Amino acid sequence: MIQRQHVVNDFFAEAEAMRSAYDLKVKDPYRQTVSWQYFCAPQMYTYLRTVPQQVIPEPLFARFMQHMKQWCIEHVGLLPMGVPNLHLMVNGCTLGLHSDFQNGTLGYVYSLTRWQTRKFAGGETLLLRDGIPSYKKHHVQGESLYELVPAQFNQLLLFDDRIVHGTQTIEGSMDPREGRIAFVGHLRPTSPVVKGALDATAARRVILDLQRDLAGQLKDREDCKDVQGTVTFRLEVGASGQVESVTVLIDHLVTPAAGYAASAPVDEVRRIVQQGIAALKFPDGAGKSTVTAAVLVPLPDLRPIEIAVPHAGRAAMLREVLRAQLKELEAQGFQIEQAGDEFLMREPLAGTIRIEATRIVAAFDPPMWVPSQREHFQANLRDSLGMLARAGG
Repeated sequence: MIQRQHVVNDFFAEAEAMRSAYDLKVKDPYRQTVSWQYFCAPQMYTYLRTVPQQVIPEPLFARFMQHMKQWCIEHVGLLPMGVPNLHLMVNGCTLGLHSDFQNGTLGYVYSLTRWQTRKFAGGETLLLRDGIPSYKKHHVQGESLYELVPAQFNQLLLFDDRIVHGTQTIEGSMDPREGRIAFVGHLRPTSPVVKGALDATAARRVILDLQRDLAGQLKDREDCKDVQGTVTFRLEVGASGQVESVTVLIDHLVTPAAGYAASAPVDEVRRIVQQGIAALKFPDGAGKSTVTAAVLVPLPDLRPIEIAVPHAGRAAMLREVLRAQLKELEAQGFQIEQAGDEFLMREPLAGTIRIEATRIVAAFDPPMWVPSQREHFQANLRDSLGMLARAGG
């Protein structure tokens, strides 16, 4: 079970090929065609970034993302949100202390840095430790307050996105081949992932009923009101629909006061969640299945996301425009298919987009995301559907 942070060494078999492609792309300053964004927020962030496809061949990067996705579903029950940024940090670059809870459940850093032969100082990921330092001690400094994680080559670092973190200032070369090179992104819960005989729609209804039941149990529990975090789990479900085993993949339940330290309120919420999971009953199936799902505490808005936008265009033409737009999402790892007049999305959220005679209708399962993440998704979806409606006007 993964909690606060986790390191995976030798993560991707083709890491050397990706690094070689990067070196080839940037080695000649007179022929370099990479479009770097110089991201600078004074006293906070200074680094260069681009999309990985600028320097990594598309088929190779697609294999990395497929491996990333499969590993994340299997080990943490989460999915990458779109495509990561490729960060380049050279002399003077830094990431000041910040928290990313609005971006994801876990942050990740995948390193292509030649750490063992680096020609710079700094570059470690700094993760602030839990708790309040004791100023009764004579002196508190350094790694009593934080931990430093080196950006080893072909290493995947995962950490709780709520942790205050940053990257130590780079002191060294300005050569893009001698800097800190890493993919940086975020993971979030997906709609329940079902493999095997179970009908996916029916299984999602069972999980949603669980989430609603947990929301009711925890709503008026004064002793549990400060507990927050995500639990992801994988269920082995027999042909009868009974849960045969439960594997907790991540458990990020904490309180602001105790952090990851032992806490009676966290223990009580954990007991309620695990008891609810173990008692689940799915419909009968033709064989065994696995279900991977998540519970966010406190439980978020459990109403489906439903957006309708009027249009005055031809429905057939709008479907063609939408099909082209969705191909961009598919390139980022989203799973989408067309079924008649509907477009079905399975990941990261299960839902549909349907173009009717006079309106465009989108409906998605409620996500296990914090409110700001849901609001951001809804706003972007509404804007995208509005642009689509205007394209057919």
